[in-house]
Amino acid sequence: MPYDLVIAGGRIVDGTGRPAYQGDVAIRDGRIAGVGQLDPRPARRAIRVDGCVVCPGFVDVHTHSDLFLFSNPRHEPKVRQGVTTEILGQDGMSFVPASPSTQQIIHEQLAAIDGDLDADWHCFTVAEYLRFLDGHTSINVAYLVPHMTVRVEVMGLATRPASAGEIARMQQLVAQGMAEGAVGLSTGLNYWPANYATTDELVALCRPVADYHGLYVTHLRDYRDRIVAALEEAIYIGEQVGIPVHISHLNHRADVVTPPLDSGLARGVHVTFDLYPYLAGCTVLHQALPAWARVGSVADTAALLRQPSTRERLTAEFAAAGQDWKNYQISSVRTPANKRYEGKRLPEAATLAGKSLPEFIIDLLVEEDLHVVVIMFHTHRTDEDIRGLMRHSAQIFGSDSILLGGYPHPRAYGTFPRTLGTYVRDQHVLTLEEAIRKMTYMPARRFGLLDRGLLQPGLAADVVVFNPDTIADKATYEHPRHFPAGIEYVVVNGKLVVEASQHTGKTPGQALRPLLKTRGTQRCTP
Repeated sequence: MPYDLVIAGGRIVDGTGRPAYQGDVAIRDGRIAGVGQLDPRPARRAIRVDGCVVCPGFVDVHTHSDLFLFSNPRHEPKVRQGVTTEILGQDGMSFVPASPSTQQIIHEQLAAIDGDLDADWHCFTVAEYLRFLDGHTSINVAYLVPHMTVRVEVMGLATRPASAGEIARMQQLVAQGMAEGAVGLSTGLNYWPANYATTDELVALCRPVADYHGLYVTHLRDYRDRIVAALEEAIYIGEQVGIPVHISHLNHRADVVTPPLDSGLARGVHVTFDLYPYLAGCTVLHQALPAWARVGSVADTAALLRQPSTRERLTAEFAAAGQDWKNYQISSVRTPANKRYEGKRLPEAATLAGKSLPEFIIDLLVEEDLHVVVIMFHTHRTDEDIRGLMRHSAQIFGSDSILLGGYPHPRAYGTFPRTLGTYVRDQHVLTLEEAIRKMTYMPARRFGLLDRGLLQPGLAADVVVFNPDTIADKATYEHPRHFPAGIEYVVVNGKLVVEASQHTGKTPGQALRPLLKTRGTQRCTP
């Protein structure tokens, strides 16, 4: 039987970390049919890729494409940097499992990040969501049950610990989501109202995750002064339940976070973390408000911000806090009148508006119904911290990408090429083989996607071909919507989605369910 496609003459980096070698990759019926020195003649099509690296497709383990994929199924910002699989449902915030009323609450909170729910939206369970995405996108997706969504479904916006009965109802929803194909549970513990969850609540909700051999993925309670305690809580949860723990976007000083990570690993907890290769983060602006100013629904908070007494108090607190607002760049707003502020630092935007900085921030949040995304340039860590964490054995890659707005964070377009160009080729932080292992085999195994992440006969044919001499990110903070250089071909489930660096229009992506379904089956660990 002929091959569908042979990628011939490349430098094969198979995902295991073993040294690269010259050879060919054959694909048939969406699967890897052969790797090595192959005869390309029995193939329907053969592509010569001399001088290029051939490797498994990249797995982006932290993304915010949950609604973006519905309106942008080609997903070019990701697939054109070699990403063939994304993990959705991050930070405890997404849209299933939930009733329509809960989805409306979540939408009010997430519109700045995810965009709008389509008018004919009909996904209310994990099964429905995954089924809709099957064959409708250019990349594969896997899904995490989002803690905050489940909590709002059971408790509304209650700002208190959950009762025993409420925890039991949340456990049922988590179990249902896992049974329908989710790969784990995610939390966002410094986002309101999820920050009111106790450690005991999280331990309890992880128990049905363990029954389905999933993992616990967490946006920690704190990423600054209390990060060690936050890490220790996450590791404790994994230890109590006996499941792997994955830390989202661990962007801090390497010397601070490495000891608790190593301690957890030494105690037998399977801990990993993801990292993006940039010295800036991205979040919603209203996270900068003090806790007392974030109350109830979006409308409740906006109403509070309109009150003169609130504005006076916030102005005084902003001044007392000494916040360096010049490190905040406006990434995204929703109203046309405020689009002129996108791409500008907050002090510059305030000057343009003819307002004091506190007045501008409060007015902008009110006018946008809180839907303002900002890029935050970090001052608490350096590029040496990126390099140090990148070398850690538990590190894998995730972009934490938000794709909306005129000035998205450049990581949405450049995370994987930047790593391979800047940190592998130019700075030699990792070998090529180790970097690709951290982009493919490690994340696929960590998230239970056992037929991905390797160039091995019988596994799914997700393949990237890139030029190691030219691969580079082109997206910058000033000009973020630029595709990278050097990604020549991308194959998803055996279909060419990128050819000669251009999207082919194909959407062969699949919604991936874990191959291991119940506790007691051996899970592969990175």
